[in-house]
Amino acid sequence: MPIINPTQLVEEFKKSGEFDRLRRELLNEFRNGESIEQLMARVEDIARQKMESEPKLQYMSETLASKELMQELDRYPIVDRAVSDVRMLSDPSFAAGIRTSVRKILQEDRKRKENSGECTGRFAEHQSTIHA
Repeated sequence: MPIINPTQLVEEFKKSGEFDRLRRELLNEFRNGESIEQLMARVEDIARQKMESEPKLQYMSETLASKELMQELDRYPIVDRAVSDVRMLSDPSFAAGIRTSVRKILQEDRKRKENSGECTGRFAEHQSTIHA
């Protein structure tokens, strides 16, 4: 499939397996880092406080109590904080690796288009700026 818009570029990035590899790598770093312990401790603290402030939760069905607790957790930016603590996301080599993968996908697409004689369109112009 020729890449003619950013959505197709994302699809090709996912098809290449790079998205899944990065997702697994980030999840491993998160699980093996300190962030997961801090996240879990904060979740437990918020849930405990909610249970203490609203004793009626003990008598609700598990589904309703879980829903109430999840709504309480959504009020806090705990996931955002945990994600921001993942060092890999701020590592310049991480972003460089993504750029390299995207360039490779775009270069392969350009070669396919050149071989079929169709490298035209607005997105093709944007491809050339990425390659620079």
